[in-house]
Amino acid sequence: MNILAFDTSTDIMYITLGKDNCILDSRMIKSTEQSYNSAFLVSTIAGILRDNKLNMANIDALGVNIGPGSFTGLRASAAVARVTAQQLGIPAVGISSFRVYSMLNNTEKDCLCLMDARKGKAYVGTYNKDAEPILEPCAMEYEKAFEPAKSKDYFVISDDRLVKQLKENGIKFMQFHQSGADFGEFLLKQTLKQLQKEEKEIFNWQNLKPLYIQPPPITMPKKIPS
Repeated sequence: MNILAFDTSTDIMYITLGKDNCILDSRMIKSTEQSYNSAFLVSTIAGILRDNKLNMANIDALGVNIGPGSFTGLRASAAVARVTAQQLGIPAVGISSFRVYSMLNNTEKDCLCLMDARKGKAYVGTYNKDAEPILEPCAMEYEKAFEPAKSKDYFVISDDRLVKQLKENGIKFMQFHQSGADFGEFLLKQTLKQLQKEEKEIFNWQNLKPLYIQPPPITMPKKIPS
């Protein structure tokens, strides 16, 4: 089975092509001040397929990071995946970023994933050592979000924005961006795992949606005085 997995949820884009458990190609592209990495998603996919002498008709399934993450990035990858899966009639598997990051856990502990949700809140999710969810991603006030790490010995993974708060609370943690891991490869492995575990009908393109735990930060239009 040829699987194409891509992730534009952070300032680093990951795109990985695999055949079952074998990685055929994997690339990472960092956003710049001039352009967000998702602008290169389609062209990079085309380049990977060309370099591996394949085309989209040879792809059997898609894997996409659905969040938590950048609202803009999540929309971009979900849109590409939905259109592609609809046109090709193939499964599109949405995988939480926290499930992907929890694969950094090389201990027997459960994993606590944290990400800044702004306005005094954090996205929180817990996973066992096999990256299976115990608590699906949700939003909590900082104090409540950090409480599990104070009451139980977790392997804690966080983004860069919560470093100060975690240190102030005496919590040991790993920054996922500092790990150097290729999260595209992790995403592909989780995609294959879900395809082997669930019926493919579940992964119809219509069911693929970004994981918006909180509403996107959209500025409402100002009222025009009558």
